[in-house]
Amino acid sequence: MEKLRFTFAVLAASDGKTNVICITSIQTPDGLVFGIPDDQKPASKHTGISTSDVYTKIKNSLKRRHQTRKLWIPLTPELRKIYLDEGENIQFGDQYLEEIKEETKLSNNKSTEIGNKNLGKTAKRFLLDKFSGKTSNVDQWIHEYENECTRFEIIQDAEKIETLKHLLEKQCLDWYTSMIIKFTVNLEWAIWKNNLCETYGNKGWSTVKYAYTFKFQGGSLLEYATKKERLLLEINKEIDTQTMINLIVMGLPDYIIFKMDKGSIKSTANLYNEIGKHEHTINKNNYNKYKKNTFDNKGKLDKLNPCIICEKLNKGSRFHSEEKCWFKQTDEYENKRSHSKKVNNTILDVELSDETKNE
Repeated sequence: MEKLRFTFAVLAASDGKTNVICITSIQTPDGLVFGIPDDQKPASKHTGISTSDVYTKIKNSLKRRHQTRKLWIPLTPELRKIYLDEGENIQFGDQYLEEIKEETKLSNNKSTEIGNKNLGKTAKRFLLDKFSGKTSNVDQWIHEYENECTRFEIIQDAEKIETLKHLLEKQCLDWYTSMIIKFTVNLEWAIWKNNLCETYGNKGWSTVKYAYTFKFQGGSLLEYATKKERLLLEINKEIDTQTMINLIVMGLPDYIIFKMDKGSIKSTANLYNEIGKHEHTINKNNYNKYKKNTFDNKGKLDKLNPCIICEKLNKGSRFHSEEKCWFKQTDEYENKRSHSKKVNNTILDVELSDETKNE
């Protein structure tokens, strides 16, 4: 081969803020197209090209994110060694690149309509919830989407883009329509994927906080546990089993936690089985009654003030009503009370005497 056609595109870096020029695919003169793995796409890793004179013109041509250029580049001995083996198989680094099959051209509009309908039916079979922009981890969702595309042999970029429409809802459909207007389905899937992740990537902590602090509020214990697991997996698919179990248990009511044997719970399946044993004790009426009693008792404790009688007798701070105070009926309290009255009366007499003299 005398030359290869490289596709250059401006994509977002991992921080989501800066732009990076990437090489997304390589095409041979006979029309075969090979994709570049995501971790090998940055042009800086392709030193044979990034140090050449042609790359300077490429940088000057790509100014905005999602811009692309496809250029034929002659193979120097150095480039030939990098991208071709002895049998002229396309390679890069320590691996052979995967061929991307060209999209089959449909002959007429009727065939196109049938093809789209089939993609829609296939999308309904995906084991994946629709994306609405509220999913905790868009990167994880798009990864699962690509796995489902592979499972149903949706390989071509255009097919992935068309199928994506059937897995979006709410405001994400507006995003999809805007992308179609700006770029059409002929744009590479890598750029669509990058744009989706950049648009809906959650940089804040609200979803993480919600997942970690989600607690049982009533209803079914098992429904709480499975929802808690889903929330945690949406944030971190690689979370370890023990951490998952601990976080689910911490959201249960205390009197349920104390009944569970920690040593016997080694998996979420064990945990759900153990939770099921206590499901009958936590029906809605009983749980609401438990919460009411708990809050009522807490409220009563908050309203109690230190007993004044005990304080006057130097008995320390005791929290009970004065009517129920044991010292109220003792001679000690009565004597102290009488003495206090005499002192107060004497003070009052002195004040009245002073007022009479002044007149």
